[in-house]
Amino acid sequence: MEPPSPATPAGAHDVERAALEGELARQRHESAELARVARLISETLELTTVGQRIADSVLGLLEVHSSAIRLLHPDGTLGAIALGGRAKEYARGQEIVPSGIGLVGRAVVEGRPMWTSDIRTDERFALSPEVRERNAAVGIVAGLAVPLRAAGKVIGVLSVGSPTPRTFQEREVALLQTFADHAAVALTNAQTQEALAKHAERLRILHEIDLAIITEKAPVAIAEAVLWRLRDLLGVPRAIVNLFDYAAGEVEWLAAVGRHRIHLGPGVRYSLRFAGDLDALRRGEPQMIDVQALPPSPEASALLASGVRVYMVVPMIVGSELIGSVSFGGDHVQFRAEQVGIAREVATQLAIAITQARLHEQVTRQADELEERVRDRTRELEAANRELEAFTHTVSHDLKAPLRGMEGFARVLEEDYADRLDEPGRQFLSRIRAAASRMGELIDDLLRYSRLQHRAIEPGRVALPPLLDRLLEDLAGELQARHLTVIRDLAVSEVIGEREGLQEALANLLSNAVKFSPKQGGTISVRSFREGDRAVISIADQGVGFDMRYHDRIFGIFERLHRQEDYPGTGVGLAIVRKVAERHRGRAWATSVPGEGSVFFFAVPIGG
Repeated sequence: MEPPSPATPAGAHDVERAALEGELARQRHESAELARVARLISETLELTTVGQRIADSVLGLLEVHSSAIRLLHPDGTLGAIALGGRAKEYARGQEIVPSGIGLVGRAVVEGRPMWTSDIRTDERFALSPEVRERNAAVGIVAGLAVPLRAAGKVIGVLSVGSPTPRTFQEREVALLQTFADHAAVALTNAQTQEALAKHAERLRILHEIDLAIITEKAPVAIAEAVLWRLRDLLGVPRAIVNLFDYAAGEVEWLAAVGRHRIHLGPGVRYSLRFAGDLDALRRGEPQMIDVQALPPSPEASALLASGVRVYMVVPMIVGSELIGSVSFGGDHVQFRAEQVGIAREVATQLAIAITQARLHEQVTRQADELEERVRDRTRELEAANRELEAFTHTVSHDLKAPLRGMEGFARVLEEDYADRLDEPGRQFLSRIRAAASRMGELIDDLLRYSRLQHRAIEPGRVALPPLLDRLLEDLAGELQARHLTVIRDLAVSEVIGEREGLQEALANLLSNAVKFSPKQGGTISVRSFREGDRAVISIADQGVGFDMRYHDRIFGIFERLHRQEDYPGTGVGLAIVRKVAERHRGRAWATSVPGEGSVFFFAVPIGG
């Protein structure tokens, strides 16, 4: 007997099943790639790393041989930050694409997807000779480009290419646009992280400069300590601290740092004419000197030989006296306002410090000024850290949307297509939903932790007995099912604190005590007692316990000592307990013996 042909009902069913399985496999692959991009949102990575992962991921998504991510520059041009496939193999230096040129340029200008089945013959797209040459080298015939949008603005383009003519289906265009929308969030977050990290690094270096100026006494030592850091902060090859000798009509190097070495102490002297307009410097106006415009001299030749085409002179002024300058040079046509501003700030500090070394009687007053600046910088560093915390909070929120989409599609598959899946397929689907649920719990707990960190504390009197009653009432069913008995001994019945935070901390401790208690039953002891000006609340169980070597680790966020299968949870509960205690100027700690149980302690201010 011959097998049924595709024309028979059984054969048609097999064809339909194969098509459905292929479609499900494609959807799973697309979901997996979108999930990979979503994960990039929460990772702390460099912009180019994020871009490269996205460029590599999109290759298999549309079965193309090349990909590129280009970001929009202020001048309207597009610069590649990541290339994938053959585009990466044939990359030649920094590729710049003019706005409006080719697929990529048109996608930016029009803010919508652009595609062609054959760029060589498609008259809709004007190609510059450079773009045409690059396409030929990479072998791009068909192409698709979609805009990257963030906060309602086009920030760049995600493009793919194919070596043979092909038509991009509407589904493929929509898929790449969805991928680009996720990618734009990840790229924007990476840019934000880099900007915050750069700002924090700037504050750190300025803080080190403050400390160096405060610590060192001799002018040369002060200049040496500052110059290396200043050069790196400004991003220039050369920086110099100069002192002006008006009697000799000369400038004297106090210290100079180049790419690889530093010159310390007096010795190098040159004419004041190289210092710029002295009257303008006395008014506090920086001077930019074009070395090529200076009269021929050994000094000018030495600067040109070292790669310095222009240099900026920033005055060091104390009171109304111009005592010298900080100068820095490079091959720039002009220097950024940020560079000049930093140099002016450091020059002011140097002038004060050098004057202190010369006039010892002013040490106390000047040191107070510098210490105040250190405190200001420390506050700025703390503000930068708070911005990073706020960024984490925002990222956690942004993760929820794609996660809901993953869980929703998985639920639809399970409810509407379960009968078309074999047992392994249903198991995979169940794992997808379980993983999505697990990730949702992690995000929710991260948000709880973040909200706790930023929530204002409004302390008041909190009665422990009714608070404990409510918490135990919530656990009544589980306590009964586990045959657990709770013993209470509250020698202190009232504490001072934030009710919501205390309730959350005690709920986590009680929940842990129940979770880790023996399955056959046992006792949980809740006590409160006075220790100095603190009330200590302890919760003891007879459970599995833990090795005290891991004491500090268990209070860290997302830290766990046991498998998820054995004891479910996210590892955030004890981190919240410690954070609540610290916010109340108290502390949280524990004692334990493996196999015998644990006692967790929580200390807060005592009530009346």
